Amino acid sequence: MRLRAEDYIDDIAEGHYATYPMDQIISKPHTHDFYEIFLITDGQVIHHINNEEIVLKHDSLVFIRPDDSHAFSKYAEDTCRLANLAFLVRTFESLSDYLGLASHVDILLHPTIPPTIQLTSVASTRLQSQLAQWGHTLYRDRDHARIELRSILANIMTDCFISSTTDPVHHIPQWLAELCQLMQQHDHLVEGRTALLRLANRTPEYVGRAFREYLDTTPSEFINDLRLDYASELLLYTDDPVIEICYAVGFGNLSHFHHRFKERYDVSPLAFRKSNRRSLIP
Repeated sequence: MRLRAEDYIDDIAEGHYATYPMDQIISKPHTHDFYEIFLITDGQVIHHINNEEIVLKHDSLVFIRPDDSHAFSKYAEDTCRLANLAFLVRTFESLSDYLGLASHVDILLHPTIPPTIQLTSVASTRLQSQLAQWGHTLYRDRDHARIELRSILANIMTDCFISSTTDPVHHIPQWLAELCQLMQQHDHLVEGRTALLRLANRTPEYVGRAFREYLDTTPSEFINDLRLDYASELLLYTDDPVIEICYAVGFGNLSHFHHRFKERYDVSPLAFRKSNRRSLIP
């Protein structure tokens, strides 16, 4: 099976971003006519890649080339979730020319097993945030999204797949990076601020200062952003009614959910579903 860019990737933005739970990750071997970078954001999974099997752990980052044949299967009893960034061949070629990657082609494109690295939790958290923010831009301004995409890809290529270091960002405290990851779990997300403060095991004032200093946001805004991210996924990849999605992601009031969603995406939840529904499977 071969996935085609024209079916999934916006030609103006040149990329597509989504996150997937285990039950939405494709299990049949497939190739693409585009590139992908995916990050394991929770759990572990078996990656079937070019007739090999590799167990990918939490925070594994993988660069998939167009002709790589891959699929996924469950590892033991683990659940898994991944973030996927797909982008056009011409985008990678333009970026390669700009960055002067000719001397690194052998490292990136020729090995049987595609480039795979293990990020630190700090680097993984920062990358997840960057990808999610780009996903928001994609739905609002495709021209600007194209510019941001190339910037993100340049950083990933130089900091992760070419540089010897796998931790380009050092200043976020470990406890905060781990807290951000824990808050992506559904039960914690629905519980919200109470769960965040309990997991942080620090005073509300201390946590608030840390969020402002290191993430440039507040705990409440961080939680709302996670809830809206999850809501947008459910709108795109399920047929659940809007009111069910509202409560499933932790909003206790439908009117407030509509207000925050429109504030983020400039459209109502239903309009967002109709305009942007895609089914890209990694």
